[in-house]
Amino acid sequence: MPSSKRSRGPASDLVRQWVMVGEIAWAAPQVIAVRTARLVAGGWPPDARNRRELRRMVGEKASAFTHATTAAALATPVGLAGIGVAALKPVHRTVRANLRRLGR
Repeated sequence: MPSSKRSRGPASDLVRQWVMVGEIAWAAPQVIAVRTARLVAGGWPPDARNRRELRRMVGEKASAFTHATTAAALATPVGLAGIGVAALKPVHRTVRANLRRLGR
């Protein structure tokens, strides 16, 4: 049976939640380091590319927070781990996408 069709229990949600937390904790500092290095190398005032990146950073934070709180609020109350997974998905997706986009 494909993994998308399997029913997930509280234990698998708990494991998934901790895997996501670990991946976020591993990827976020790399994203921060790359962005910081690019901004510092660009000098002051920031050029158009760096201004776009700064706007993107701020927008991503607001968007991820909004999506995470909405997902947590609308999650089926199967357990706290399931709600945690729902809340972490937008943040996890954003951090992983940034890591790929920034070339790490």
